[in-house]
Amino acid sequence: MSIEGLAGRGEAGVWPLRRILAFIIAFILAFVLWLLVRPGSHSMVVAGDNIAQFAGPLAMLPICVRAFWMSRKRKQDVSTGLHAWSPLLLAAGAIFYGVGQMIYTAYEQVFGYASTPLPSWADPLYLAAYPCMLLGILWLPGRPLPATVRTRYVFDALIIMTAFVTFSWYFILGPTIIQGANSVLGQIVGTAYPLSDLVLISCLLFLSAYAADRALGRIIRTLWIGLGIIVVTDTVYDYQNLHGTYSTGSLVPDVGWPLGYMLIGLAAYMAIRRQAEPLSKADETAADIGAIGVIPFWRALLPYSLIPCIGVLVHYAGQADADPTLTGGVYAGSWSLLALLLVRQVLALLENRRLYGSLRQAFGELEESHRALEDANSRLEALATTDPLTGLPNHRALNNALDRELERAHRYGRTCAILFLDLDHFKALNDGFGHLTGDTVLREFGVVAKNALRGVDILGRWGGEEFLAILPETDQVAALSAAEHVRAAIAAFSFTAGGGSHLTSSVGVAVYKSDGEDRDALIAAADRAMYAAKSLGRNQVRFAGDPAIGALLEDVSKSSREDDALAGTVEAIATLVKARGSIFDVHALDLSYYAIELALGCGLPASEARMVGMASRLCDIGEVGVPDAVLRKQAKLSKEEWDTIRTHPIVGEEVLSRVPALRVLAPIVRSHQEHWDGHGYPDQLAGEEIPLGARIIAVAAAYRSMRAERPYREARTRDWALAELRRCSGTEFDPAVVDVIERLIQVEAERETLEALAGDGYERRPRQVYSLNADSRRSG
Repeated sequence: MSIEGLAGRGEAGVWPLRRILAFIIAFILAFVLWLLVRPGSHSMVVAGDNIAQFAGPLAMLPICVRAFWMSRKRKQDVSTGLHAWSPLLLAAGAIFYGVGQMIYTAYEQVFGYASTPLPSWADPLYLAAYPCMLLGILWLPGRPLPATVRTRYVFDALIIMTAFVTFSWYFILGPTIIQGANSVLGQIVGTAYPLSDLVLISCLLFLSAYAADRALGRIIRTLWIGLGIIVVTDTVYDYQNLHGTYSTGSLVPDVGWPLGYMLIGLAAYMAIRRQAEPLSKADETAADIGAIGVIPFWRALLPYSLIPCIGVLVHYAGQADADPTLTGGVYAGSWSLLALLLVRQVLALLENRRLYGSLRQAFGELEESHRALEDANSRLEALATTDPLTGLPNHRALNNALDRELERAHRYGRTCAILFLDLDHFKALNDGFGHLTGDTVLREFGVVAKNALRGVDILGRWGGEEFLAILPETDQVAALSAAEHVRAAIAAFSFTAGGGSHLTSSVGVAVYKSDGEDRDALIAAADRAMYAAKSLGRNQVRFAGDPAIGALLEDVSKSSREDDALAGTVEAIATLVKARGSIFDVHALDLSYYAIELALGCGLPASEARMVGMASRLCDIGEVGVPDAVLRKQAKLSKEEWDTIRTHPIVGEEVLSRVPALRVLAPIVRSHQEHWDGHGYPDQLAGEEIPLGARIIAVAAAYRSMRAERPYREARTRDWALAELRRCSGTEFDPAVVDVIERLIQVEAERETLEALAGDGYERRPRQVYSLNADSRRSG
């Protein structure tokens, strides 16, 4: 049966490795069985022995040729240079041995020699196998080793070879030279065999340098086994031949030669197949790891393990009655071995010192890289959590910070508040002055607001012109105090835009848990409060628990763009009135605030309260019909001049009646100077004939006028103004409205007292309600 029939075909015409290995095992088992059973005569057993010794290695020839031919045919050989010859040289070593064994067999079986002469024509072929295998192993592809690793392997090889030469000198090489009865050429050839075994040992040591190269793993292991079997077999043969105990047909060493060389042929076949397939990424990584030269601990101790063996040999040689030449060689080899071990140890110490220095340097570089990585991570984290315009925490960072504070507040039963801040009229500023100015204003806004808060508070940009402040361990009273502190700081700051403009902000306040128990609910509550602050006149603080907010939001669903346009028109007209310098100027924004609060306290819905607030802003628009000489007169006005002044409600009504969107405000503006007892002007209305909005504005305007500082007098105190309102209640003012403003002023005074006690630290105080009770409101 042909080799092809025994092995079977693999993919693309290449025999599978497992079938070739099965063939080798079957062949060796059959050979061993032949020598054990010994069928037939002794000459037949010897003949079968000789034939099997060359048939096995030669059987690998067609396998290797087939694999080489298929790889060349498919043009997949990726190896170049000397590496391409490595598998061919390995295969040639097995073939040289097989042909040499064939000639050796011909001497005994064909030519009838009783013993093969030394030297014979078989010996050159036997000896040619060794350099072929050496070159094939040296030219195996692999990563270059560092100089220190190469030096280590050289000394390991020298130590092992010295030990082997010492043993070989005493037992084989020395006796062969001393006792040799052959010719000089015969002695040279006989000595060449143990020396060639030294070549094989050097091959084994070279392979140990590639032991960690997993890309060549199976090939190296196969070569290790094959070469090891050949070295052991040659050593046993040389020893038996020296003592005249070898005869053809012995189980050992006759089985070792074909087995070793067949494994060499198998390694060559594997190397050919590997050349036909490019290295995978895993193979390249494994080869790079192998280039480091890391070897197992037991293998590093192998050279030192030879010292006891040499010590036993020295003791044995000293006790035995041996030739002095042999004993001297053992001593010389022993001292050489010790010297090599000492040099290797010194080099190992120097290498360890160098490696320690390299390790310290690498550790320093690693620490530096670690610090650089930490810095880079910190910068990335800052970029991911910081608003690039203001340098404050961004939306994402605020969410994370609020989650942490709410979790802490929940765990320890503490409070936590948030402020939702919005810059008033920012869109108009951004559109009018440009985005660069708008960006500058936002940066300044962030700085002012942050400076107005505590160090433990967290302020960040929520988006656009909206900012969010997180106030840990802060209740409602302290949160409102903080919000008012921030609002006042912003209103007092001179912004860069417009050469020093004063801008305002609207602030919404929400407190955990009363206004929301999770992040989204709390933010939504603060946002609603901020929207209410903007809707009710801006530049004010509103908290989420204010009942007016619910009514306002209910009404917002019915609002439209026309309402926004109406608010804008009112603001524009109010600005013109303020610019003209009304003698009734009572700080229009404060008046609007008190008018809205009084309207809500009287039970009006938020939409109507908002209209009352707008009417309060326009109540003095009729002054456009009053001459400047009268309007700006510093002395006491005459009766005629007062009559002119008293026409301004009628003029204001006429102006507003001509604007369709503002007609609803005209009756309130006309009647805002009427008195409860009917002695007002222009129509002398009395009691509830006067529109409720006008009665509310009359009380709010009187209070703010008394509280305002005038050129001719100082501002009145809160108690004085409240006493004056009580005195005029039922005559000039509606008593019900006076009762409402009295409660409002009382709450305001309590709040200011608590804020003064809390100071800038926003310490927690007993919870208070900052709006009027809905049950006490009086409807119109």
